[in-house]
Amino acid sequence: MLQVSLCTSLFLLAGALPGAPVADSYVVEDIAFPPEVAAEVGGIAFDSKGLLYVALRRGDVLTAMPAVDPSKFDWKLFATGFDNGLGIVVPEPGRIFVAQMPELTEATDTDGDGRADRYRTITDGWGLSGNYHETTALALDGQGGFFIGLGTASHRAPTFVHTRGEYSAIGRRGRNYSAIKYRGWIMHVKADGTIEPYASGFRVPNGLLRDDEGNLWASDNQGDWKASTPLYHVRPGRFYGHPSSLVWDPKWPADRDPLATYRADLDSYNKDRTYAAVEIPHLEMLRSGSEPIQIPRGGEFGPFGGQILLPDATGTRIARLMLEKVDGEYQGAATLFINGQGLRISNNRVAFSPDGRSLYVGQTARGWGASKGSNTEGMQRITWRGGIPFTVEKMNVTARGFRLTFTSAAGPGALQAAGYAVKSMTYQSKWIYGGEPLDVHAESVTGVTAVDARTVEIAIDSFRPRRVYHLRLAETLASAAGEVMELRDFYYTANRLPAPRP
Repeated sequence: MLQVSLCTSLFLLAGALPGAPVADSYVVEDIAFPPEVAAEVGGIAFDSKGLLYVALRRGDVLTAMPAVDPSKFDWKLFATGFDNGLGIVVPEPGRIFVAQMPELTEATDTDGDGRADRYRTITDGWGLSGNYHETTALALDGQGGFFIGLGTASHRAPTFVHTRGEYSAIGRRGRNYSAIKYRGWIMHVKADGTIEPYASGFRVPNGLLRDDEGNLWASDNQGDWKASTPLYHVRPGRFYGHPSSLVWDPKWPADRDPLATYRADLDSYNKDRTYAAVEIPHLEMLRSGSEPIQIPRGGEFGPFGGQILLPDATGTRIARLMLEKVDGEYQGAATLFINGQGLRISNNRVAFSPDGRSLYVGQTARGWGASKGSNTEGMQRITWRGGIPFTVEKMNVTARGFRLTFTSAAGPGALQAAGYAVKSMTYQSKWIYGGEPLDVHAESVTGVTAVDARTVEIAIDSFRPRRVYHLRLAETLASAAGEVMELRDFYYTANRLPAPRP
């Protein structure tokens, strides 16, 4: 039975209030590189003076002071010679750290001429085989050190005859494999340069984020042992699902094949792994998650401060993730933030401008999921124009369903059960490539309650944990000013449910 609280009057009263604009809240601009530059972006960062540093996959690091006109960036070469640099941090002007295939490198401009003249290896404490898929990502640890993400190797390319470091024949098995040390791990580099394994079970962690509360997040890519595109809250010692990496875990028996072990016993596999905080449906939302980034909390980029954006490395989309803690573990919702709007394919790296108003997005394709051409590489800038689109600002789980907070006052359609279509599903990661949604159920919305002019709670019949809920809002659900919602799909990963309120 539909429930409507006394707050209904707030919705009706709000109908007289002006609405916020929807179109063009965020503008996407193309940033020009010199025509001779292969602009395959592997890292983006700003220094404290506002200078932009861009690591390119083919070895160079370029700098430019951002210009209002995106065609007027004056690019200069800062450093060169890196092997597939896929992460960059700039602790101070003229000093950078780049995570490249063989090592973590510091490059410094010691004489102030704008060009690095000193290069220093910080660590090379992982194996190297030459397989192209052994990608890296980089994030600061907040204590003078770093986190580095190491990908498993792809079955589409070999392990070279000569490898660096110990080789595992067991680790060489499977589709994506870990034949050399620490492939499929997040590594921790301490401030003194020593390196230690931090967490295992990753397939291709093509992006790390340490948020403003000190949490470490890693994206991963759908494929073998990853049924969809996950975002993980990374903690030391945990296993995140791809078994190949376990051959380098000293607690794992040396003669035991982790792939065969978990293929024969999925119940034990599910018990041993840490689930994703957010499972992002493949194709419907993203195809390949890349570098997560936290939106500034001061309102510089709109109303979504503190939330995480996750670009699609093989699509013209950026997802927005709304996270919360339930019983001490993070989980949350995913929706689209940008869908097209001139955004290129292959969105690989992101960084906010120092003022927080613009998001810089770097692209590189390498042939995946996109036709060759100018739409697959380069850099773009997404700037907030000040308008606020009508959408769900926050989505929180309750014991009976969800609480939705809109960006502005909602119209009376928000109180109609017909405004919400809900289905739920599960995902089972295993040895096959990806995975279809399983146990898909259409769910019944049994009640809608207004909390205030911007917030409703919806109750769902037989609401239960360990499921992904797809909430699709009807076109009739508009703001009090009549604005329609352009991006109306929301996916919440309900690993846990909170206890009922007393």
